[in-house]
Amino acid sequence: MVQKNTAWQFLLLPLLIYFIVIIFPFLQSLFLSMTDWNGISPEYHFIGFANYKGVFTDPHFSGAILNNVIWVIIFLLVPTVLGLFLAVLLDSGVPGATFFKSVIYLPMIFSYVIIGLIWSFVYEPRLGILNIVIRMFGNPDWNFAWLAQSKTALFSVIAAASWQHTGLCMILYLAGLSGVRQDLVEAAKIDGAGPRRIFFNIVLPQLKNSTVVVISLTVINSLKSFDLVYIATKGGPFRSSEVLTTLMYRESFWNYRMGYGSAIASVLFFIVFIVVFFYFRSIMADGENE
Repeated sequence: MVQKNTAWQFLLLPLLIYFIVIIFPFLQSLFLSMTDWNGISPEYHFIGFANYKGVFTDPHFSGAILNNVIWVIIFLLVPTVLGLFLAVLLDSGVPGATFFKSVIYLPMIFSYVIIGLIWSFVYEPRLGILNIVIRMFGNPDWNFAWLAQSKTALFSVIAAASWQHTGLCMILYLAGLSGVRQDLVEAAKIDGAGPRRIFFNIVLPQLKNSTVVVISLTVINSLKSFDLVYIATKGGPFRSSEVLTTLMYRESFWNYRMGYGSAIASVLFFIVFIVVFFYFRSIMADGENE
């Protein structure tokens, strides 16, 4: 009994901090989402689920959801596949593997703000390295504004995010490759299996846990991508790169509709919560099976 009480005493302070920093702001945001508060006035009125009704009938919300879906799909394909390819390549004993691992992982140490600034220079119409390369090997008069065109703004920002996230996927897959059973690989080689068959039938199935982690983190990061979008395009032009987080910020702090912005934040929270729930459920199921 004494040990249990002592344990609760040690947990009390962390739980109190967690409640103040996480739980209380969430509950406050949930409450504000049911008001018409403008973020400035000391007065507000309780309006129930009117903000949520407005959210799900708002064409800007639908556009932001669509952009998030596009972001999730591309973000799942490019960094995940590229990270797996690089992990397998570097794990095979390529000369200078340690150096290449460090270089590829380097973007992960930068915040999205820094990534946004870097890629804003990359995409700069006149002096950006991307347009310079195109002018060198293609059209000498090429001055395309990648972040200022509705058709390319979203994909340009996703490309920048993928450049950063690929290093994380690579590291996670490298960790998974360290646990692959080499006896099965050697047995397959003795039986005459080629590299492709060994990878898809033996190595890839053993990377299931790593893949679950990569996919879950990728989806979560794609849903809460605010910094990079805001620095690069602020959701423009003409809301073509608008995502849920930038829409929430725009409605809360530009249009002074804090209640409406809180409703968007609550919807985003529940989407992320569902992803995290299935992530932990998958991890626990794998642990029980093992």
